[in-house]
Amino acid sequence: MSGARSLSADVDIDIKGLLSAIWRKKILLVLLTLVGGALLFAALSTISPRYKSDAQILIKKRESVFTRIQTNEFQQNGGEFDEQAVKSQVLVLNSDDLAAQVIRKLDLENHSEFRGSSGKGILSLATSLLKSPEDDSPIAGAPDTGLSVSPKVLKQFKKQLLVYAAEKSRVIIVEFWSTDKRLARDVPNTLADLYLETTRNATLETDSSATEWLGPEIEKLREKVRDAEAKAAEFRAQSDILLGNNNSLLATQQLSEVSSELSRVRAERTGAEARIDTIRAALANGGSLDVIPEVISSPLVQRLRERQVTTQAQISELSTTLLPNHPRIKALRSQMPEIENQIRKAARDILTSLENNVDRSRKQEEVLLQEVNRYKSESARVGEAEVQLRALEREAAAQRERLEGYLVRFNEAESRQNSGYAASEAKIIEHAVLPASSYFPKVLPFTLAGMTALLVLGIVGILTVELLSGRAFRAVAPIREEDYPMRAEPHPVAPAVPAVAQATSPAPAAPVAARHSPATPPLVPAETDLMQDTPVPPSARMAANDTDAFAPEFALQALENMGRATIAVVNPAGQGDNRALVSEIARHLSETGRSVVVADFSGSGATVIKMLGSLPQTGFFDVLAGRAPLRDVLFVDQASSAHVLASGSNEDGVVMGNLGQLAEALEASYDYAIFDCGDAGIAGVSRIAGKETVVLVPVMPGTVDKGKRVERELKAAGFSETIMLRDRQNAAAAHVA
Repeated sequence: MSGARSLSADVDIDIKGLLSAIWRKKILLVLLTLVGGALLFAALSTISPRYKSDAQILIKKRESVFTRIQTNEFQQNGGEFDEQAVKSQVLVLNSDDLAAQVIRKLDLENHSEFRGSSGKGILSLATSLLKSPEDDSPIAGAPDTGLSVSPKVLKQFKKQLLVYAAEKSRVIIVEFWSTDKRLARDVPNTLADLYLETTRNATLETDSSATEWLGPEIEKLREKVRDAEAKAAEFRAQSDILLGNNNSLLATQQLSEVSSELSRVRAERTGAEARIDTIRAALANGGSLDVIPEVISSPLVQRLRERQVTTQAQISELSTTLLPNHPRIKALRSQMPEIENQIRKAARDILTSLENNVDRSRKQEEVLLQEVNRYKSESARVGEAEVQLRALEREAAAQRERLEGYLVRFNEAESRQNSGYAASEAKIIEHAVLPASSYFPKVLPFTLAGMTALLVLGIVGILTVELLSGRAFRAVAPIREEDYPMRAEPHPVAPAVPAVAQATSPAPAAPVAARHSPATPPLVPAETDLMQDTPVPPSARMAANDTDAFAPEFALQALENMGRATIAVVNPAGQGDNRALVSEIARHLSETGRSVVVADFSGSGATVIKMLGSLPQTGFFDVLAGRAPLRDVLFVDQASSAHVLASGSNEDGVVMGNLGQLAEALEASYDYAIFDCGDAGIAGVSRIAGKETVVLVPVMPGTVDKGKRVERELKAAGFSETIMLRDRQNAAAAHVA
């Protein structure tokens, strides 16, 4: 298919046509809605209204601190029910036995709702016709013939009953619905009361069973306790196991006391021997006896020392008036050695006394050691007997503790049984009340909802028929490829037109097919040429650096790494065109997932034809002239998702001053904006590109010198990102020609 491919599909849904189809069949829709609503209203009116009510039961142990049985299990659990226990109580409330009791108590078997004659509609009549004779027979295997009910009544009762536990709580909700308001209230209340009565009766039965079992057990335990205690006492007497202080064995206590006394005697003997050695060494060596505590503490030694001090004082006093050889002084000095000898004699007496004490301690130690050995043997014998005694006492204590526990439980159970007290494990926290209104059916809301659904289904059906038949689609005329002149005479410059206010959004939209327009003036040279410029001064040409041409792959990799850029392609020789290089760059960048737009400012349209297959008759001139928004002149490349902008028709001779605003709009809306500038000069490139623009100069083997000159001129003009590339495809085409 020739022609450019627009940003939208070739066919589109005709919304106006779909609305017209719905409007044409409005009468059918209204009739369908009204008839369906009437039938639904009539059907709902035949259904007997249902009323619902519920009672709430709190599952919790209700024992008070005065009647509570203090057991370890109760203390650990805190008297609370876990989730499994609550679910078990739900099953109890759902049991057939309780249901049969409620049916009998409320005489539901004779109630019209459960006998199949309550309904006034078609459903009730059909149910009565399909009733089986076995439905009225009693339930087989009922434990109590007085509670047996027919399976039909029980099944209907269970169908209308709903018992469930509230989430994250110990509250059970008993819900029941019925066509009778009073019955909807009475059934939950009756079921809750019977449940509480059942739990109380179960508690009383448990207490009665406990007393019946505990009585004989207590008598047996009493005999066992008496026998165990008698055995323990008899064994204690036979084994001569006597108790001392603190309930310890007498033999063990005596052994401890004798061992302590033996240790004390040994310590005293050791100390006395040490003092004897000290005194003996002092006497043998002539040392001072004043450092020995036993000698110093002796009264005789103390008196001798006092006498020695007195004599020495007299000598000192007389020495002041008498000469050393005076008879009085000599007499006093002669007393000093005698006193010292007496002190040493007293020390020897003390030594003898200590030696006698040591001998006595040794004999006492021997006696105590014999007592220790005797008590050790006795303690070992008593210890072995004590092991057997403790076993007997332990058995007696265990039997006694068991007896005491049984007695406590027996007394509690007997008191409960005699008083008839039984704490229930549940409490009704909310009774069922008489419902004020029915919960089903809601005739008016259901009718309105059904009519709305019928109306929606009718509209959906009409839309489906229109879509399947193809009448809901309308074709979008493609833009045909027309002969487009490469050059044309320039048109006069027209007054200024509104600026490019519409060129802010690149959102794709399908352009409408345009008529053939007069030849579009090129953007290349003439009086109002878009691109051409005067030569650059020689000084500027010499300032540029001379570089070799790079391969196109280098430019593609560099541009891809940038992530966002504005690219201008300038052909220095004016030979051939840039379509091969521009299309290759655009398609490569588009494959990376970036948004790419190609604007053909060359005036030849060769790049547009290569990428679209044809030359659209609308382009940026139409945007500048205000004849079309930018989104209507953008087209999609045949081989990629890149957008393409042609030149279009300049029949009005628009001013090119707003071309820079258009270029800025494209740069802001796309990741990569590629401008095909043909063989434009520096002024033409400056009109649409900023100094940060990447300028690519494609050259062939014969145009390398011209390319270098153009590259130097562009760099001198401020376009520092100027790269000279080898144009392989155009070079190959020229070689073939």
